[in-house]
Amino acid sequence: MINIPVISIVGRPNVGKSSLFNQLVGERKAVVVKEAGTTRDRVSAEISIKEYHFHLVDTAGYHPDDKGKLALLMKEQIDNAISEAAILIMVVDAIAGLSPVDMEIVEALRKSSKPVILAVNKTDNKAFENNAVDFYRLGLGEPVMISCLHTKGIDKLKVRVTKVFAEQKDSFDKQIKSGADKYLKIAVIGRPNVGKSSFVNAILQKERVIVSDIPGTTRDSIDTFFTFEKGHYVIIDTAGIRHKRKIKTVADTFSILRSYDSIKRADVIVYMIDATSALTRDDMEILDFLEENGKPAIIAVNKWDLAMENSDVTIEGYQKELIKYYHRIEKYPFIFISAKNGKNLTKIFPILNQLNENLDLKIATPVLNKIMERNNPSLVPVGRNKQRPNFMYITQIKSRPIEFSIFVNHPDSVTESQTRFLENSLRANFPLEGIPIKLHIRKSNKR
Repeated sequence: MINIPVISIVGRPNVGKSSLFNQLVGERKAVVVKEAGTTRDRVSAEISIKEYHFHLVDTAGYHPDDKGKLALLMKEQIDNAISEAAILIMVVDAIAGLSPVDMEIVEALRKSSKPVILAVNKTDNKAFENNAVDFYRLGLGEPVMISCLHTKGIDKLKVRVTKVFAEQKDSFDKQIKSGADKYLKIAVIGRPNVGKSSFVNAILQKERVIVSDIPGTTRDSIDTFFTFEKGHYVIIDTAGIRHKRKIKTVADTFSILRSYDSIKRADVIVYMIDATSALTRDDMEILDFLEENGKPAIIAVNKWDLAMENSDVTIEGYQKELIKYYHRIEKYPFIFISAKNGKNLTKIFPILNQLNENLDLKIATPVLNKIMERNNPSLVPVGRNKQRPNFMYITQIKSRPIEFSIFVNHPDSVTESQTRFLENSLRANFPLEGIPIKLHIRKSNKR
């Protein structure tokens, strides 16, 4: 893991941990709805407070009496967040007052021997602020009165964090300043239950995110910083993306929006599909979104070991069927993996690094025009009585994402077959595999 100190936010359910997380991050990153237990996993983000740089971690609501399978997994994640933390912020509810669960949480925090800052949320007026006197009984020193709803006390909390960190910094590793290292941001996306969290855990070789057989377990996009063979990476585990008709709760809606946001901020994408099930309309919509945003991707076909057990399918045959179903998937590199047994997982990194490097591709205009001369889209057949456009010249206008402008005499007469022919010519001559490209057709007055 990258050695940046961690601040973990802990507390019982529905006290405002995710609201505080969003206030400190400065954006709505954690899913916040009036539904206890919405945060199931650890959500993290990088923040800077004055000259210090931290990973801020939001955790699920801690409740010692929860005994279900998912609750036990959530508790394990909370314990991991506590053990990794340099500073803990315990959030309590001024309206609800001190509870036995708060006392139990404090006992667990004391065992960690980590510095704990007590934040009393919902102190929106003097009456609620007076209720906060009871929280001195927790033995955590003077509480910081905050209201996430009205952004009250957030600056005071930041000052307390820097003060605690300054007192403790000799025991921490040397800080890595913001921007000192470049991380390749990898978003792992796909439909629910295709194995995204299992893949992330296998890559990290630890239970960093909750894995269960319950579709939709990951509600937020989870960022984890790590190193592999001297490369620095952020891997982003996302909630499963599904069609609107399958969304049942407000939390599901926010989770899917977070997944789309993760795609936008990622450098490269691992798009995971399930080898044991057919490609769906949801898969095609996700691929369309990747193309719209120009995101390079690798298609990771998970559970390939199970597919081979149950049929005589071959890699070549499987790819051919996918391309027949959705021709645009042909542009992406494939890798066939098993997150469960670790097959081919580390082979993904060289491909992702190459995709990222190729995003910076810049092609000189004369070179592009020589390619278009040899592969002239004007010669592609058009329908009877259709006007044949004359393709004049082409130039690259952008990298990250890669975009080209093509100038023609009659833009309205350019057909999809002609643009596809030109795109295929570019891909045949330049390292553009796995990278969506945009072709902008412009009018040229040049004869």
